[in-house]
Amino acid sequence: MHFFHLYKIYKNRINKKLFHVLNQLPFQKSNLLRAMKYSVFSGSKRLRSSLVYATGEVLRVNIITLDAISASIEFIHSYSLIHDDLPCMDDDNFRRGKISCHIKYGESTSLLAGDALQSLAFNVLSTNFMPNVSNSKRIKMISELSNSIGSSGMCIGQKLDLEAATEEVNLSRLETINFYKTAYLMRSAVRLVYLSSNNFSKSELSILDVFSTSLGLAFQIQDDILDFKKDTVDIENNKIIRKNTYPSIIGLDKSRKKIKQLYKKSFLALYSLKKNFNTSTLEKLIKFIIKRIE
Repeated sequence: MHFFHLYKIYKNRINKKLFHVLNQLPFQKSNLLRAMKYSVFSGSKRLRSSLVYATGEVLRVNIITLDAISASIEFIHSYSLIHDDLPCMDDDNFRRGKISCHIKYGESTSLLAGDALQSLAFNVLSTNFMPNVSNSKRIKMISELSNSIGSSGMCIGQKLDLEAATEEVNLSRLETINFYKTAYLMRSAVRLVYLSSNNFSKSELSILDVFSTSLGLAFQIQDDILDFKKDTVDIENNKIIRKNTYPSIIGLDKSRKKIKQLYKKSFLALYSLKKNFNTSTLEKLIKFIIKRIE
């Protein structure tokens, strides 16, 4: 099956799961719930969910379990974007072609919507039915996710990014920012699947870490390239923009070269797993993502 068809299946499946979870919550008519739904269903490509489902297929994890993991990751991702757009952070009025949550619902409601989505992610991970996932496995999964988004993960990445916004940034520092801000959650998505599986090997987990972080770093540079034209327009209109991106530092051509290097690293990591796993689905995912910039 071509991955685009799988992608559509994955995307429809996770959207149904997210819709179901959100509709089970109380206070459905409140602006808090409206803001949460607005942000979760604001045009996400669901590539992180696709990564979860594709990894689960490789590791032979029950799809019901993958639903819960995907929902948790998507709720965390949505919460981070809400907070990222706030005036005290990146101060962005638009997200994916729509007005940002705080523009539509106000800063206080948006702040609370982000908080609520973060807690909802852990509620799903701790209470949703996951076949053959023991309580000890759940605890490890919760520990992994909380570590990946806190002061040693995504939050420190966001803080480093804010600090670098008004400074000249070298590539080493930029890669550190991208690693914690973006790649860490991608790594966690894959790790949650692995922790829910019947496999455990430190070497396999290390290989998957190389795969997922390389993919996450490439994904961030790819997004930087896709935003580059918009940034160019902003410069022409004398708008202030952040310049701590690969294209703004080394240019488009070298950025594309860096992406190819990172994707090659991801492929090589998967090749190391071929002895024990059929990694074709993840290989198709990488190729599918690469086509976004071709």
